[in-house]
Amino acid sequence: MSKRTKKVGSAAWMGPRYGIRIRRRVLEIDRNMAKPAACPRCSTMTMHRVASGIFECRRCGTRFASNAYVFQAPPAITRATKEPVPGNA
Repeated sequence: MSKRTKKVGSAAWMGPRYGIRIRRRVLEIDRNMAKPAACPRCSTMTMHRVASGIFECRRCGTRFASNAYVFQAPPAITRATKEPVPGNA
């Protein structure tokens, strides 16, 4: 018996509609969504998608906002420190 969803996998529910390029794009998004992501806070691979753009760590419970489907860690937050200016004491 042949494999019916060889090319598009989980996007096979679309059938022949919408064209192969869109179905492959949906397949790529589905595959990336299923990959584990590292939590920026506790560094474990336990991030999962709660809603569109909201991800939660199963270990520490921290929630992050990110891209709609794939978690992307937020950029490092840098604080501006007030250093004394030379000559002004």
